[in-house]
Amino acid sequence: MAASIEIFSGNRLMGMHLAEILSSAFVDDPFYTFVFPDAEQRTRLLPWLFNKLLNYANHYGLVLVDSEYHGISIWLGPKHTRLLPLGVLRAGLFLFPFKVSHLELKRSIMLAQVSNQLHRQAVSTPHFYLEAVGVEPLHQGKGLGRALVQAGLSRADELNVPCYLETHNPTNLGFYLSLGFNIVGSKQAFPSSPQVWGLLRTP
Repeated sequence: MAASIEIFSGNRLMGMHLAEILSSAFVDDPFYTFVFPDAEQRTRLLPWLFNKLLNYANHYGLVLVDSEYHGISIWLGPKHTRLLPLGVLRAGLFLFPFKVSHLELKRSIMLAQVSNQLHRQAVSTPHFYLEAVGVEPLHQGKGLGRALVQAGLSRADELNVPCYLETHNPTNLGFYLSLGFNIVGSKQAFPSSPQVWGLLRTP
């Protein structure tokens, strides 16, 4: 039976649950293991971070969930695909520098700069940006993640705009290529940092 995908209503309690889903999906992601090498810090911080990103996307993007809240995809755009100062304040993301160490902040800024360069080079027209997608471990491998991404792609197709994303995990490339994305570039901040790939899908 195909998953029923809907727009997230913004329920605060369910938002915390969805942030936990994303945290579990990304806890071993190369980006986050590099920025937050301490596993306890990473486990503690990621739910907070994803909850703030969820708050931001509720105002400036699109949050899609399945009807039983087992998975989530966060999209920005098509007009605002980069974090806006007012939105950062509104969502509480401005507190991030006060929650991390100097090294963690430095690493996050360096990787973000590289990703932003790749993003700007890949697409300059209005588009959707896939910020994150995650599914509860017990419900992975059932096509839910694919359905959550395809629902966002369908909305982009309705508006005739492309979709863009970045991944630091090479094992994700095949999944996104199978959904019609193409690799449009890759960069690395410095030799010991994870590589980032930019992928673009045109309508």
